[in-house]
Amino acid sequence: MASNRYNLCVRLQRLHEWNLPIPLARDLQNRLASDICRTGNVVEPRFIAGIDVSTQKSKGTGTAAVVVLEYPGLSLVETSIIQGEINFPYVPGLLSFREAPLILQACEQLKHTPDLIMVDGQGIAHPRRLGIAAHSGTFCFDIPTIGCAKSRALRHFSGAGT
Repeated sequence: MASNRYNLCVRLQRLHEWNLPIPLARDLQNRLASDICRTGNVVEPRFIAGIDVSTQKSKGTGTAAVVVLEYPGLSLVETSIIQGEINFPYVPGLLSFREAPLILQACEQLKHTPDLIMVDGQGIAHPRRLGIAAHSGTFCFDIPTIGCAKSRALRHFSGAGT
């Protein structure tokens, strides 16, 4: 089946709304974290995607960029860039609710389905074990996803354990 996945749009699953009240967003993370698959068959990837979001806090907007590379040569296959409004406030530990809607829009534009996704953000190294990489990879893309955060997730921020 994997060979049939190429040159198709990325199929996204929409399991919940993103603009939730903060306590409900935390509760959702706690519930979904137990469903993260941490093992599985390792398949040699043909396409690897890298994803990042840049926000302009003063304007309430953001830009999501996706780059797809062919592996192992790492030649550029395609890019997708989407700009839009950010509707969720900045809350430590809830980055997926802020940035995932733009990421999903950018990924919907892809013509190649990646076998592996790398996201600028936490995966399971997150206080509730559901950072943006784990959240989007498991529940939106159903594609193995690795979180590559620029900073460590710290448990001391408000609501980390709940």
